[in-house]
Amino acid sequence: MAPKEDRKDPAWAYSERVCETNKMAIRCLFCDKISNGGIYRQKAHLIGGDPNVASCPKVPSHVKEDLKAFLHKKRELKTQLIHEQELYNLDDDDETEEGDDASSLPPKSQKRGRMQPMSSSCGSTGKTKGPIDCYFSQKYGDKEGKSSNPQIDAKTILRDRAITMFARWMFARWMYDAGLPFNCVNYTDTFSAFIEAVGQYGPGMKPPTYHEVRGPYLKKEVVEVNKIVEEHKVEWNKFGCSIMMDKWTARNGKMIINILVNSPKGSLFLESVDASDSSTDSTKMYSLFKSTIDSIGAENVVQVVTDNASENVKAGDLMSAGYPHTYWTPCAARTFH
Repeated sequence: MAPKEDRKDPAWAYSERVCETNKMAIRCLFCDKISNGGIYRQKAHLIGGDPNVASCPKVPSHVKEDLKAFLHKKRELKTQLIHEQELYNLDDDDETEEGDDASSLPPKSQKRGRMQPMSSSCGSTGKTKGPIDCYFSQKYGDKEGKSSNPQIDAKTILRDRAITMFARWMFARWMYDAGLPFNCVNYTDTFSAFIEAVGQYGPGMKPPTYHEVRGPYLKKEVVEVNKIVEEHKVEWNKFGCSIMMDKWTARNGKMIINILVNSPKGSLFLESVDASDSSTDSTKMYSLFKSTIDSIGAENVVQVVTDNASENVKAGDLMSAGYPHTYWTPCAARTFH
């Protein structure tokens, strides 16, 4: 039987040792072929595709996929450890503390001296350790049992470095240049998901291209927004809704009418109408009321809310005649004002 520690590899579930004297000789339980390269070569035999190893003709497809997933996860972990090693080895070999003469140290001492920032950041008590040691608890105290330097959480170090780089490059070089408001980071639902997704990918992720943003990903987002609209429509059909219209004039002189729909599900922006090229008299406002009500469904609209301008008051009277069950309501804020 194989030693207990060897059984961690999933390939052992489909393999067995031929004899204890030759631990590299392994038999495949599917085709009985014996390979002499250990469990690593046996995995290549089961997965297939290696020009130097004969593939197993009887291995089930789900076994291949499981072993491929195991190797992929192992490679990702190795890449992550290499990345973490780079994060901690930030010191240049040519940089030394002021007053220190690294050239006077023995070769082994010089190497340990350059690694010192790594060990100190992990809460070491003088021994040189790698970044992986930061993920394991350390025994506190010296020979007398008294506490030494407290251990610093490695995740805290990595997160601090990531946020520093984020603030330096994303804020200064992207958010500032694009003119994005600072409070966009307060949209925690989407922003936190973005940070989590980038972290799960790991190092080497490339940003989206101009074509991806304006093409396929924009289409995906339109599909998602349409799903949200459909969820609101279900509430409109069930409980009814209110149409809210807000007319305002932009700095460039354009007159814009924003149309929103409110229900127990919340408020949903429906569309904007550019009314710059036509006067918004009562007839045209009633036409806008009518087209919006018909698009939503007259049976679902409880009221239309606008400001109390004269054209809206007249349009509300016309609407009450055409849609007796729908009310025109003046905006409370404008009424009190």
